[in-house]
Amino acid sequence: MKYTERRHHSHPCKLLMTNHRESPYICDGCNQIGFGLSFSCERCNYDLHPDCISASSSMRHPFYKTCNFKFYDSPPGVRERFCDCCGGDIKGFSYHCYQSGRDLHPCCSKLPNQIEYEGVKLLLQEKLASKCSWCGKRRLWDQVTGWSYVSTCDSFQFHVNCVKEMLVKIWESHHFKCVNASRIEFGDNGHDNRDNGHKKNLTMERSVVGNRERRIVTGTRIKAKVEKYWRIAKLVMRMIASAILGDQTSPTFWLIEYLASSS
Repeated sequence: MKYTERRHHSHPCKLLMTNHRESPYICDGCNQIGFGLSFSCERCNYDLHPDCISASSSMRHPFYKTCNFKFYDSPPGVRERFCDCCGGDIKGFSYHCYQSGRDLHPCCSKLPNQIEYEGVKLLLQEKLASKCSWCGKRRLWDQVTGWSYVSTCDSFQFHVNCVKEMLVKIWESHHFKCVNASRIEFGDNGHDNRDNGHKKNLTMERSVVGNRERRIVTGTRIKAKVEKYWRIAKLVMRMIASAILGDQTSPTFWLIEYLASSS
């Protein structure tokens, strides 16, 4: 059987490797969003993440050295469960440890513990010592902290879940612009609205810079520092997005490039 063709016990048909060029998809295994590559049955509209189709019967994770995670097709038990990495609901394929009660999506369990690129090193951490650079919070919700990538200089930290949401918002914005180009360029009132995209980019920038931007006073030196901060921040987001997408050759890699070009 070719590498591009797989079979899985969850579906009777042969699954072929597919690149979702224009839009994300929902994995029928874990019920989480996916970008780029999947193993698909076009006739049945069935998709699996590469990590979901390749999930092993058991696994261990360095964050939880005493846990023995077992693979399940559906959530074990009767109560609602969530992923300890991204905070998302467990609705399908997952790893569960009965001793600790922890759960992980297959894709989340495969995230690299360390990323390094262009002199910037990020470490995957279970908890944040300070607030996320995107959402401004230490926890995702209630008592759920969520995993994060933190730079070794401690200047940048992003929840894995926040970067996932960021990718979805970028795609939605791009899709809206493509499908409704005329309405975006010239709104219903007839005015030229082509600056809307730029305003959205500025909003994203302000979210990352946060309070630092508010403290800026006029001056070339301070402005240069802020520009450098934002440039590195975008690089960090690109690195995390690359880890989440898992395949930089995918046509949806433009999502990552968008993070570098926006300003």
